[in-house]
Amino acid sequence: MATYIENVLVYTFVMGSIYLLLALGFSLICGVLRIFHLGYAYIFPLTIYGTWMFMSALGWPLIPSILGMIVVQFIVAIAIYKGMIKRYMTTEDVLLTALLLIALIVEQAANYFYPIQAGVYLETTLAEGTYQFGDAVVPKQLIIGSLIALAMTGAFVFFFVKTKTGMAIRALSQDIYSSKIVGINVETLYMFTMMLVLLPVIIGTLIVAPVWALDPGMGWMYMVTAILVAVLGGLGNIKGTILASFLIGFAHALVCFVLGEPRFMNLSALILVMAILIIRPQGLARSESLW
Repeated sequence: MATYIENVLVYTFVMGSIYLLLALGFSLICGVLRIFHLGYAYIFPLTIYGTWMFMSALGWPLIPSILGMIVVQFIVAIAIYKGMIKRYMTTEDVLLTALLLIALIVEQAANYFYPIQAGVYLETTLAEGTYQFGDAVVPKQLIIGSLIALAMTGAFVFFFVKTKTGMAIRALSQDIYSSKIVGINVETLYMFTMMLVLLPVIIGTLIVAPVWALDPGMGWMYMVTAILVAVLGGLGNIKGTILASFLIGFAHALVCFVLGEPRFMNLSALILVMAILIIRPQGLARSESLW
């Protein structure tokens, strides 16, 4: 019994922290831009295969390749905002379709140039080996990743709660028209947010790259997790996203270590989210506020 409890507690912390990184960007896009970003899945394969492209095609070392990939991500995010979100903001069905097509294009491009058999691998390992907490054994990579996730989340909370730019984004998320009246540059903040939310997703993807399976379609699985966390937490609410991440992490750990059915993990999370939304349709926190 003690073994089950130790594994569930440790992996709730580890998986919840990783899910928080993967979902934070999606939740913030929903909260600030008020769109359900179905193209969010493109970020994950672009992170992996964009980095690999710089390494294999140009012969760059890992760190410059990651920086090059981040620049590409920023350019793509700005292009998506200017070419799609800004243009079709009031035509939701067209916008969602266009965003979905972006994710599909990135996936298929990655699959064409670097199919699964190409053996793409990123050596983003921060620490090798495992830590043991009682009977729970966890890769050091995931423990360090969890701590990075908490630190980054703390930095985001500080930014949105304490800085002028962060508070301006919060004001914008609540009332765009009043924000324009008081002189907030809405378009600049929208583009800044589109770039800012990429950082936790990119870092989270690079952290799990040496541990989890990589393939061109990986973005859809990660996006489903991000959607579940964001919807359960209350779209756009950081507090709710934090709570929902660990709640889904707990569900996954419980199913995996107590029931012994890892294949049931995603289904269990879906059932959990559905059950809670029946009771609280708005999610765990108010979606009208970022914090």
